Amino acid sequence: MAAANAETVVAERGGTVRRWPALAMLVVMLLALVLASLRLGTVALDWGTLYGGMVSANPADFPVLWNLRLPRTLLAVVVGAQFALSGLILQRVIRNPLADPGVVGVSGGAGLAVVILLLLSDLLPGVAAGVGLAGLPWAALVGGLMVAALVLALAWRNGLAPARLALTGIAVGAVLNAAVMWVVVVWGGSRTETTLMWLAGSLYGRDFSHLWLLLPWTLAGLLALLPALKPLSLLRFGDHQAQTLGLAVQRWRLLALAVAVVLAASAVAVAGPMGFVGLIVPHLARLLARGSFAAQVPVCLLLGGVLTLAADIVGRTLASPLELPAGALTTLLGIPVLLYLLIKQGGRS
Repeated sequence: MAAANAETVVAERGGTVRRWPALAMLVVMLLALVLASLRLGTVALDWGTLYGGMVSANPADFPVLWNLRLPRTLLAVVVGAQFALSGLILQRVIRNPLADPGVVGVSGGAGLAVVILLLLSDLLPGVAAGVGLAGLPWAALVGGLMVAALVLALAWRNGLAPARLALTGIAVGAVLNAAVMWVVVVWGGSRTETTLMWLAGSLYGRDFSHLWLLLPWTLAGLLALLPALKPLSLLRFGDHQAQTLGLAVQRWRLLALAVAVVLAASAVAVAGPMGFVGLIVPHLARLLARGSFAAQVPVCLLLGGVLTLAADIVGRTLASPLELPAGALTTLLGIPVLLYLLIKQGGRS
């Protein structure tokens, strides 16, 4: 026990020392991307116009900046941070480097719930008007929680084995993805194009109402994670070792899973599933901040924002005035990383 505690202290100190240069670098990168995002688009803004718009803070005089670019930029950062942190939590809890929000069915469950709500608006416009935009995160959260609970129930056998949980989640997620496509194709309606764009993971047309809708869920997830930082650090020693250190492994694992579900489901509700952000970023965060879980969290948050915002900038400038969904670009980036991880895992087996 003493050796494990000593190892924890050394790892935490190492993570603290390593993370500060990484944090500084990521802050600079994020600020540069924010400026690029505010400037670039179908209508490019010069530096003078950008400066004048930020100083005046008058949306009526600078509608492109205040009504379109700024909320979309901030939302990209928050959405990316949530997906990345959710993936970091899941990879620690499941102890599987291939884990992301889709593994426990969160993305699939949240996506199916939101798609059904969007398409129901064609059949029940009165009900849809009453639910409004604020109903999307609730629908996504309910869908994500229900599917996550189903995955946990199916994977539970005298405890929660990480490998069994991952396999069960992948199987359930595949069924949910098929169900989503079935609903879109068979049900159809005037929302089909919007729904398909949302399913690809897009920030098109997002404004401050979406950002204010998401921020309470962001804050709730971060506050709920605070007491779990040390337990999640101990989980890297394995369940048995963590239990000998006095950790209630199953209780903390369930709490951490709930936080991951809240973060991922609310982000999916606003922007759709951003493919592979929750898979790529945690690996990069661990490279930049080795050590405790707490040392990796701020690095992961910044990296998630950087990746998602960069993908959104490329998506709306590469073939302007056409737009490529940010989720499609993050998926393209994630596929080689996934193949590399699969090859690496195969080499170890």
